[in-house]
Amino acid sequence: MASSGRREYIPLEALNTNAEDNHEEAEEEQPHRKRRNLWHRIDTTSVLTVFLGFPLLLLAVTLLALFWHGSMKAIDGAEPEIYWVRVVNAGWATRLVTVCTASIRTVVAFQAGLVTAMVAGIVLETTGVPLLLGPFYSMLRAVKVAPSNLWTATNFQPHLSRFIYALVLIEVLVTAASQFLSTILLSDFANGTFTQRSNSTNVNVLNTTDNGLAGGWWYMPPAASWTFAELSGSFEDRSGFHDTGHTFRAFLPFEEEAQRTKLHRLRGPVPVMDHRVVCASPPLINLSLDATLESYVHLSGQIPTENLTYPLLIDPDSQPYINFTCELPTPNFWDNNTVGETSLCIPKSRLNWTVLIEDPLIQPDGFPEASTLFIVLDVVSTAAIIGTLGTPAVQTIRTDGPWTIVNNGSAHIETLRISACLTNLAMQTFTVGMNSTSDNLEPKTAWDQYTQSYNTEPSRLQLGVSSPGNTSSANHRGILTLDPRSQWEIFHPPADTLGVDPTPFFKAILIFPTFLNSYLLNYTYDPGVILSRKDPGIIFGNAHPSHVDLFQDTLITTASPALAVQALLTRIYQMAYYDQLVQLNSPVAAVTMFSLTAAIPVQWTGFVLGTVLIVIHSITVVVVLVRFVRSAEISFIGSYWQTVAQVVSKETRPILEEADRMDDGAVKGWAKREEVVESLGVRRVLRRRPGGRVTLGLVENGEENLI
Repeated sequence: MASSGRREYIPLEALNTNAEDNHEEAEEEQPHRKRRNLWHRIDTTSVLTVFLGFPLLLLAVTLLALFWHGSMKAIDGAEPEIYWVRVVNAGWATRLVTVCTASIRTVVAFQAGLVTAMVAGIVLETTGVPLLLGPFYSMLRAVKVAPSNLWTATNFQPHLSRFIYALVLIEVLVTAASQFLSTILLSDFANGTFTQRSNSTNVNVLNTTDNGLAGGWWYMPPAASWTFAELSGSFEDRSGFHDTGHTFRAFLPFEEEAQRTKLHRLRGPVPVMDHRVVCASPPLINLSLDATLESYVHLSGQIPTENLTYPLLIDPDSQPYINFTCELPTPNFWDNNTVGETSLCIPKSRLNWTVLIEDPLIQPDGFPEASTLFIVLDVVSTAAIIGTLGTPAVQTIRTDGPWTIVNNGSAHIETLRISACLTNLAMQTFTVGMNSTSDNLEPKTAWDQYTQSYNTEPSRLQLGVSSPGNTSSANHRGILTLDPRSQWEIFHPPADTLGVDPTPFFKAILIFPTFLNSYLLNYTYDPGVILSRKDPGIIFGNAHPSHVDLFQDTLITTASPALAVQALLTRIYQMAYYDQLVQLNSPVAAVTMFSLTAAIPVQWTGFVLGTVLIVIHSITVVVVLVRFVRSAEISFIGSYWQTVAQVVSKETRPILEEADRMDDGAVKGWAKREEVVESLGVRRVLRRRPGGRVTLGLVENGEENLI
């Protein structure tokens, strides 16, 4: 474009010819100009960005930190704060993160724009920029765009010191990462289980004295593997006997499985039993094995009550002998190494003797039937039984731990092993506390087609009989833990309700199938049940296969009749209790805490990463702000007219006269062709001219910038 086409430049600011002509007057006024403080050099938006931005960031991070802390506390089993529970129950967990991150991103965006404006001011007043880039940097002070615009619009790196360049690079990366802050924080979320706050819940108390608990529980499979609360001692394997130790168990008074499995804490009245079982090798005399009819094989004999060793503490004052006649499994198979053929019976002629067990939950005084003697008869050789004719006398030949070994009389082959097991069937309602730090388990007893038996391993783990002296934790077993016995309180029912019966489980246990069968055939068998795996369908009086497998698997795995009897009786107790529970209508208040599964933070990783980004951003903003205060004096943030006026000088006027119809590329090309400006690549800084105006210009004759 010809130079003749140039138009005379008219400044945007009001002309002051007197100031231009009289330099001395301007120079005289210059020293009296006061240095403006920071708050006079930034606009209202920037002030709010500084004064409100950091508190908002701190508030958002604090809210998130409290929520994360509450989640970790709840997951660990502690009682969460009420505000945390309300947020989660209302489904606001993820919404809280969304709202907080939206606030954080908004503040970060505003502060990043302020950082861009202040960096532009620092550059214009310190290192300077090429003349053709002056308008861009000048306008950044007013529009306050994202730091990334410095890269997209210009060759950025050469115009900053390394320190400022590093700060801007960090802010660009942090600003970009903050766009994903919500995703970063939500990466900590998963389905977590926590305990809700305590509430009052009505529970029914087992206070009936009728026969509701009597039934054919031995014939039926259990409806579930009900969880429970337990306080147990250690298993003892001593010479001549096995002792499970005190095993206090409380049944949960809830019909729904979800309530039982989600229960983490309870303080209230519940039925408690001591499932302690002690089995010892008994002294046996006058034994007789009757195998005349293979379907009704039975063993008769006596246990002398004098000079019994611990734990067979039986009162001998009234009756010197305990007589028994117990039915045995039908020997359908000729086998010298028989496994899985057992009989369980209770001597019924007990009117004149009392079973004693050390430190019972319910003393036998007034309830002599509470303490019960079970006789476990385990077949060692069905071949020896089948080969027996008539009613030969048999005898004991040795003891083996809690077992007394009996031969078949004629061939002197080990035929049976017998153990006498003591337990206490009484129930007492106590006000107890129980707790769990995780959800409880009620495993299913599934049928295994391959083994043609029930898979009892999960149930045995829950019952604590998966191995001898099982030491699995309550959480691993999926049960609750009872508070110490010293904290129990005897429950006194309200005056308008029935009293609590301590013997509701007696008939559930003692009414055995063979009790009826013995009268039909004019036999005098003691009540008992057969626990046989050999074609149990044809054996009258055989327990349901699920009970048989639970007993036999426990006996085989632990080699302890005490643990096997304990597991079996516990399951029968539970079947009777939960069948009766649905019929009860005696509500009593209890304090409960249930767990809830919801999407909550389960780790700190995303939160820590998000917090680090915010901290880095805040430090960057503060550093740039301090640098701006110390290095920049002339720049006003948010002032549009200043951004225009300060790039208008004698050096830029030729360009301004031609740039109204050109883009930046055309302007740059025109300037190079016309050589209207010398040294376009040399940096210019903002400086006060002799006339008082502030414009871009070179530092001449060693003159220093006003910074």
